[in-house]
Amino acid sequence: MLCIEAGRLEGRFPLPPSKPYSQRLLLASALAEGETVVRGLELSDDVVAMVRAIQPIASITLRADTAVVSKREPDKYRAFNVMESGFTLRTAVAVYAGIPGLTAVYFGGTLRGRPIDELVEVLRRLVSVSKLPGAVVIDGRRLGRFRVEIRADVSSQYISGLMFLAAAGDGGVVVPKGERKSWSFVEATADVLRLFGAEVSMGDEVVVEGGLRSPGTVDVPGDLSLASFLLVASLATGGKVRLEGAVTKLDAVVLDIFKFMGADIAYGDGYVEARGGFTKGVDVDLGGNPDLVMPVALAAAMVEEQSAIRGVEHLRFKESDRVATVLDVLWRLGVDARYEGGVLYIKGPPKRRDVRFSSSGDHRIGLMAMAAAKAVGGCVDDISPVAKSWPSAILYFK
Repeated sequence: MLCIEAGRLEGRFPLPPSKPYSQRLLLASALAEGETVVRGLELSDDVVAMVRAIQPIASITLRADTAVVSKREPDKYRAFNVMESGFTLRTAVAVYAGIPGLTAVYFGGTLRGRPIDELVEVLRRLVSVSKLPGAVVIDGRRLGRFRVEIRADVSSQYISGLMFLAAAGDGGVVVPKGERKSWSFVEATADVLRLFGAEVSMGDEVVVEGGLRSPGTVDVPGDLSLASFLLVASLATGGKVRLEGAVTKLDAVVLDIFKFMGADIAYGDGYVEARGGFTKGVDVDLGGNPDLVMPVALAAAMVEEQSAIRGVEHLRFKESDRVATVLDVLWRLGVDARYEGGVLYIKGPPKRRDVRFSSSGDHRIGLMAMAAAKAVGGCVDDISPVAKSWPSAILYFK
């Protein structure tokens, strides 16, 4: 159990490295011609899962926060465990469909109950794929250019996986069907593939031309979805923070949301500064940025005006039922909160102090609970899930 005293959080901190970009840069490096140096990694559980996934096809040297990766002849028999990393599972299953030979991709925990079937069915039109309890076995082969349709309202990671498959081979066309959930992550995939020389066009169809080449040295940018927990904790306690590191457009909307809610936010090339506090509610759709629901919900809990967070129904299928677990954190704070018609309604401020929170086995709920504990004082029952995305977070909040 981690107990945190209520008090002002302020200071100068490095931006936490982006887990989504870390995973994408490592995978692209393993598929590209030439050696790539990836700097600024943090070995979270999900990043380690991606390292495991690329080891059968790449040479990898890890030292401190840097990985040196180069493509090599694939192992004849390939098997690895992605643990609970959904992105690694879905992209690995897709990519290994285009690599001749057998591959077994194991997975466990809450990932056993999360979506993969739609991707498996699409890949079966190209290669032989077997889904077993806790594993997917792919009999890959060299693929020509392909064209597939897949649901975009289940997981954006399906589309990212197929984009990597196309980029590693002779190209392909992915036709997203239905509402485009978490589309900012698909755009992040496109950004990384372009960095490695692929041509990607995004429209009604996602068209990827094959061929990846190393850009040499690449730096992992900062992760604003993680950093926003620091921002909330600081703004809720009257602190001032400066976060330093490269910022991407992925989840950058959180800065505008916090500014709308009354915070004094400034950002530029290599930094984010925040001071002041939250003074008004917000009505926002976060269907395209689901990782922001937790910090924005906590910010909303700090003000008397009611807030509405829309586009959250997809959160029921994450590491936890995040609609339920977000509400659990808010209710423990004594905040008026409810879920109705696909919308979270939140009205603060907190009425309780020295609260006992639960991470509910979910890394982002654990981070939300740590930030809440900094605001009102309290303890978090189990912080081990936080290692999935940001192991060093405890050092910031402690």
